[in-house]
Amino acid sequence: MGRISGLVPSRFLTLLAHLVVVITLFWSRDSNIQACLPLRFTPEEYEKQDIQLVTALSVTLGLFAVELAGFFSGVSMFNSTQSLICILSALRLPSSI
Repeated sequence: MGRISGLVPSRFLTLLAHLVVVITLFWSRDSNIQACLPLRFTPEEYEKQDIQLVTALSVTLGLFAVELAGFFSGVSMFNSTQSLICILSALRLPSSI
């Protein structure tokens, strides 16, 4: 029972940390887009990268909402395998961010 009691708070904290990272990426969207473009870029290139980033972050928020709803509803809260997979996958941040 100790393993489950340790995984639930860890999973909750990992979910909240993931949410904070995504919100921070939304706030710093301009600097992230400029960092991935060359020094001289056109407005079309900027707009294309902006659309891609907003789309990716929106999908991330949507899937995060589904995961959080499953967690709070109790469907996956006490499933230790699900919690461990969730924690490990959230800890590995994509290298493109």
